[in-house]
This record gives sequence, C-alpha cells and structure tokens, in this order.
Amino acid sequence: MAGIGHNGGEPLEPDPAPMLARDAACLRCQHWRAPDDRDVSAYDHWRATGRGQRRKEPAGACDRVRLSPGSAPAFSATLRHSRCLNYEPKPVSAPARSGRGFVTIYEGGRIVWQGTEGTEPAEFRQGELFQ
Repeated sequence: MAGIGHNGGEPLEPDPAPMLARDAACLRCQHWRAPDDRDVSAYDHWRATGRGQRRKEPAGACDRVRLSPGSAPAFSATLRHSRCLNYEPKPVSAPARSGRGFVTIYEGGRIVWQGTEGTEPAEFRQGELFQ
C-alpha cells in the first residue's frame, strides 16, 4: 500500500547513487570532532607495543552523520576511518610557518649583523633585488 499522496508511479527524480571521494574519512571531514589526544596516544602506544591495558580505538563525534541518501543528519560517535554521505573535506589552508630563525651575516671573516630572519637590513637582502 502506497503512502498518502503517492499515486503508485515512478519517482520523479530517482536518487543518484552517492559518490564518496576515495579519501573520504571522518578524520579528514570538517564536521568531525576528534577524541582526546591522550586517548589517541594511549591507543596508538598499545597497538604498537601490545603492552599495558588493552584499549579500544577512541571515537570522535559528529553531529551531521548521514548513513543513507535522503536521511536527516544525526549525531553519532564515529571512528577516524568511518565514512558517511555528508563528508566535506577540511578546507586547505596555507602551511603554517614554524617561526623565524636566528641569522648571522659574515663579511671578511667577521660578524656584520645578527638578528631574526626577515629583519636584516636592506643591503644584505640582495636576493630580493634580482627576482
């Protein structure tokens, strides 16, 4: 028996088979909240060495999990390698600079300038002039 408002015909727009990216995993999804770092490191240590108290893989959380096409998003605890139909990759950001180093400039065997990289005087930045 068909539901209310359904005349028994073919669906107007069939649901296309959802395609997930090859690298789709909760670990790389922007909706996923990772588990506590201590739990992850304890699990990785146990898995690598087999020593200590046996641990299960720690689960993160996601409040937008969709397991079937057309279903409403729901909250669920998920593992880092889990997949769902609501996968959205994390935005790509520029690589973070780890900091600037300390620079010493020598001329004729003696120190001419010392300081932080990027703050050296203009006469010592000849590489920038030729680019």
